[in-house]
Amino acid sequence: MKNKLLSNNRPQAPAKSLSLRISRWSCMAIYTVILFYLFQIFVIDTFSIPSASMENTLIKGDQVICSNIHYGKRWLFPFDIPLFYQNKNSVYHKILPNYFRLWGLGKVERNDMLVFNFPPETGKTIEQKKHFIKRCVAIPADIFEIRDRKIFINNVALEEPYEPQFTFLIRTQAYIDEQVFSQFGIKDADKKSYGYMIYATDAKAKKLATALRSVAKMIPNVHPKGMKGTYIDPPAAAFRWNRDNFGKLLIPYKNLTIKTTPENLALYQQVILNYEGLENVMIKNDRLFIGGKEHFQYTFQQNYYFTLGDNRHNSYDSRFWGLVPEDHIVGKPIMVGFSYDTDENIANIRWDRLMKWVE
Repeated sequence: MKNKLLSNNRPQAPAKSLSLRISRWSCMAIYTVILFYLFQIFVIDTFSIPSASMENTLIKGDQVICSNIHYGKRWLFPFDIPLFYQNKNSVYHKILPNYFRLWGLGKVERNDMLVFNFPPETGKTIEQKKHFIKRCVAIPADIFEIRDRKIFINNVALEEPYEPQFTFLIRTQAYIDEQVFSQFGIKDADKKSYGYMIYATDAKAKKLATALRSVAKMIPNVHPKGMKGTYIDPPAAAFRWNRDNFGKLLIPYKNLTIKTTPENLALYQQVILNYEGLENVMIKNDRLFIGGKEHFQYTFQQNYYFTLGDNRHNSYDSRFWGLVPEDHIVGKPIMVGFSYDTDENIANIRWDRLMKWVE
């Protein structure tokens, strides 16, 4: 009888053991998903490079890992809850701030690459705006200027450890094959009546001109000072700025007070109207009105940054749409996690770019 009882009880043990294991595995899976989600929220995120604006540093098809903690994790209230987020005039927004940033590893410095929400999409909330990746070349309180393609900060030439790309006009005596250009690291070469227009660094362009006998002349494609550029910001007729000769421009910083002169309002109108969180604000006849009252001075509420693409003549950046507000900054790109040739397919992996640190 005793043996029978033991025999009857034995099948139940494995059932309990299996149930316990499934329960543990389920808990581990849930914990793993939660930890991964929290890690992605607080520590890193990934972004894809859709264009050539950051060549040669980042190229189309790169999947970039971004550090969210480098400048401090950004919190935008109220955590994307639609019920609250739609109404900016709600009591919630009047009691609590819309934005704050946790402690970070450092501050934004010149030559840092930034991931940020695209500021000009003013009809959307910050987190609904698409992401851009550009290089910060001027920080708050800098006096920024471009002179014949060269960046100057506070009248001192900026050291650029990376190699920016520009366009060059090449007069040739013979046809040059695409493979020849690629041998010199030049990916884009547009055929023209006089020869070619290429996108290249100064070093690559010089090397090409020296090596090929068919190159009769190479000219940097520079827009001269005084030539008003197309779609350049700020949109004031008095500022004859272009992509290669731009500024001088003082980059606003928090608590900077300026006089609301016609010149200053022309320079900073987009910032004041769209990024400072002001209600009932307008600029009319070169005069600033906030809440129906005219203001003869204005104090900025946050810091701003000026960004450029490394591919200077093929980049839609701060020269064209203005400054980046601090509350739009997401983080810092640190590594290329994955990369593939977008002209082929995702299976055409660029193995030499995998897990490559970016600077």
